[in-house]
Amino acid sequence: MKEIFSALERYSWQKLNKEIVAPLFKKQFQYVIKNSPFYQKKIGKHLINKKIELSDLVSLPFTEKQELLNDEKTNPPFGSYLATPLSRVARVHRTSGSSGQVLFLALSKNDIENTLECGARCFWSAGLRPHDIVIHCLNYCMWAGGITDHQSLERTGAGVIPFGVGNTSDLIRTILNLKPSAIHCTPSYLSKLELLLSEEFKLQPHQLGLKLGLFGGEGGLQDKEFRRNIERKWRFKAMDANYGVSEVLSMFGAECKVREGLHFMGQGVIYPEIKNLKNDEILPWEKGVKGELVITNLSKECQPLLRYRTHDIVEIVSIEKCRCGRLSPRFIITGRLEDVMVIKGINVFLSSIAEVINQKLDILTGEFQVLVNRKEPIERIVIKVEVKKDKLCPLLSNELQDCFKKTIFIKPEIEIVPEGSISSTGNKIQRIERIL
Repeated sequence: MKEIFSALERYSWQKLNKEIVAPLFKKQFQYVIKNSPFYQKKIGKHLINKKIELSDLVSLPFTEKQELLNDEKTNPPFGSYLATPLSRVARVHRTSGSSGQVLFLALSKNDIENTLECGARCFWSAGLRPHDIVIHCLNYCMWAGGITDHQSLERTGAGVIPFGVGNTSDLIRTILNLKPSAIHCTPSYLSKLELLLSEEFKLQPHQLGLKLGLFGGEGGLQDKEFRRNIERKWRFKAMDANYGVSEVLSMFGAECKVREGLHFMGQGVIYPEIKNLKNDEILPWEKGVKGELVITNLSKECQPLLRYRTHDIVEIVSIEKCRCGRLSPRFIITGRLEDVMVIKGINVFLSSIAEVINQKLDILTGEFQVLVNRKEPIERIVIKVEVKKDKLCPLLSNELQDCFKKTIFIKPEIEIVPEGSISSTGNKIQRIERIL
């Protein structure tokens, strides 16, 4: 099992692209222009018969999510970017719909196999082993994080408890009865668990006996204070184990035991580029480079995508050999393009807001939401924060306002809400809401 996962991870970035990626892309491109009406129209007739190499990828147009949403609406149910007959569709997922619209995602048996292989690489890298039993607390209702992540967890050889989301009290009882060694959930779900453990079971988080926390679906763990607070209360190793983009590949980024960024785990399945945040220039994979992650499928059958803009902002941590032995490059997610708010001429990132809140985790749970104007320019910003039970103090709002002013040069309105008001039930929290 370990040798299978390690094979492509032992390729240098240059060797991987030359020996594995280049021939795969050449074959995939020919498949796409032959079978995808969406890309036949998008790319244009002048490229249909041209032999495109990996080095020519930069000449192709980017693909935006809104294009896919429009295409599925016009050509239901899977859009004209479906490149296989319906008889080849073996599974259907959907995106979370945080933008108000969902994408329906079709997978063939081969697409599922590639998804599980990369997912298993991620969980193995994060420390899951055959001797573990993991309780899986993500949504099974069509979301890729449900059944797909379940199968990826199983592929490591670990035992899996398919709990899903909802009924947190029963989840706690299940953990107490079955004594799993690991949990897989969103990081925000821990706040909900902590509150219920205290109020209903009179227990501290570490008394559940979990040894490993595998997290995905949300950011946060790259903030040292946020991770330190989790590990102090739960007394397990908190791992950023599950980064992916549903439209292209459910999972392809995870930490190893060294915990110096996410290893790229999509070798042979996807090809990533880094786009300059200011223009369409493609940046080299070098330490310190920061830009938008763009992904191309290399062997997808149902809905292959070329140069898909994820809108995730990444920073390359290293392309050198990791102390864990892997040669795959490491990166961190620093935010999303949509997470940048211009407030009175100042660029404000969600990650910067989180850093301020995480300085007060003795009082706050760490959960928050940002409320802003529906339309630009943003004239008013309200930050809702959860305060821990019995920790509310009269001057907290003023203290937070001062912290924000000193750190990110804005003075937002602060709305204090009780613990559990924002905490997720297992799904992603929508951090920014345009409702004012």
